[in-house]
Amino acid sequence: MLRHKEPYVLYHDLLGFWPNNIRLYEIAFLHSSSSICEQGRRINNERLEFLGDAILDAIVADILFHRFDNRKEGFLTNTRAKIVKRESLNAIALKIGIDRFITYSMHISSHNSYMYGNALEALIGAIYLDKGYDFCKHFIETRIIDSLIDLEKISKEESNFKSRLIEWCQKHKIDIQFALVETLVDKNNNPIFQSQALLGGLSGGIGIGYSKKESQQNAAHTAIERLRKDKSFMQLVLATRQSENPEIVTEKTQDKQ
Repeated sequence: MLRHKEPYVLYHDLLGFWPNNIRLYEIAFLHSSSSICEQGRRINNERLEFLGDAILDAIVADILFHRFDNRKEGFLTNTRAKIVKRESLNAIALKIGIDRFITYSMHISSHNSYMYGNALEALIGAIYLDKGYDFCKHFIETRIIDSLIDLEKISKEESNFKSRLIEWCQKHKIDIQFALVETLVDKNNNPIFQSQALLGGLSGGIGIGYSKKESQQNAAHTAIERLRKDKSFMQLVLATRQSENPEIVTEKTQDKQ
């Protein structure tokens, strides 16, 4: 049905504005499984996704900084993380209608692969290159933040389990590590990561996800629930506390592992 309209009209219907360089938007919706070759180079949306990821982080930070002018850095960081996490971006992309535009191989599964969220980031990269920062910020603010996200509600949700667990361990001087247990693939050859939360050397929980970050968040969630419900386990963990300062673990240091 989409093919009955001219490309510029299609993109205008999706985006609400007329593109200048339509080629950027075509590439933004070209998944790596359907890459094309031009002058010896594989063309797909991965480079635009890389750019869009950085631009989206900056713009969401910009918006939150000005809308929550009395809130601390930790609150702003956590709220941004909830907005730009893969699950949120995938849901936003589907609401906008990006799924109808993506070109990808039928041999891969779009389920749980975050293809749509990745394409949304690539689209943001394309808008930034085509229209500039201010225009891109206006698009994100009006079409995503104001239309599809309840900032007050999402800012009160507690979903960054990894940060909460790290803070608890640092408060009680418990050494904490997130270890990658195993990397598998599902039936569609999508990578699956299995991570373990280690509290004072004790296994707090194992999490599975389609990225290391997602598996660590799920492992942290399991560990938090276990600490909350199993008092004997909590006492075992507290018994490992160090007399000196524990190893300092942050989101960034764990992400590098």
